[in-house]
Amino acid sequence: MGCEEPPRPWSGPPGSQPRDGSPALLPGHRQEPLLGDAGFMAAGGAPATASAGIQRRAPDGHGGLWVACYEQFAVTGKPVHDVTRLGLMCGPVNGMTQLMQTQQGEVQPTDAGPPARGGSHRFVARSGHCYRIFAVAATTIEDLDLTVRSSRGSRLTADDTDDRWPVVDRQRPFCSFQDDTFSVDVSADDGHGGYALQVWQLPRTR
Repeated sequence: MGCEEPPRPWSGPPGSQPRDGSPALLPGHRQEPLLGDAGFMAAGGAPATASAGIQRRAPDGHGGLWVACYEQFAVTGKPVHDVTRLGLMCGPVNGMTQLMQTQQGEVQPTDAGPPARGGSHRFVARSGHCYRIFAVAATTIEDLDLTVRSSRGSRLTADDTDDRWPVVDRQRPFCSFQDDTFSVDVSADDGHGGYALQVWQLPRTR
C-alpha cells in the first residue's frame, strides 16, 4: 500500500464530468517540443484558414478533452466575448476555475518592425497547481502569440501557432514546481490591435 502513487491534480473526475488523463506539461520538460510550437493543420496538410471572417482551428487529434473542448470554437471579432466563451468551453469540463479577471490590452507596432508588442500580465502560481491560458485578438491581428515566463525571466512555455486565439498549452495544462509569479507576454507577428486574455487554474489535489 505504501507504493501507491498519489493522485495527480489533472487526473480523476471533476465532479460528475469526465476528465482526460493526459499528463500536464511541466516547465523545463524538454523530451518533446513545447506544445504550441507547431501550427495547426487542416486535412491534407494545408494550414487552417478563416472563412467568412470567422477563424476556426482544425482538430488536433491528441489531448482528449483538453483539445476536444475547443474544436468547435470560432472567433467572432469581439475579444472579451470570445475569450469568455473559450474559457467556459474548456475550463469547467476539465475541472479548472478562472484565476483572475479577464485581462485586456493592445498590441502596438514597433519601429523595429514585427513582432508588435502587447502587455505583460502577471499572476501568482502555486506549487503543484496547473494552469492554462486563453487569449483572443481582434480581427486586425492574424497571429497573436503568448510566452509564459518565470519571475527570473526564464521561458516556461509558449504558443507559436499562426492564429488569433492562442491556447497555452494546447494539449494539456502546464504546472508549477514552486510558488512564483509568472508573466504572460503578448506579441503579434501579423497585425496590431486589441486582445483579451484569461488564466485558468487546476489546484493540486493535496
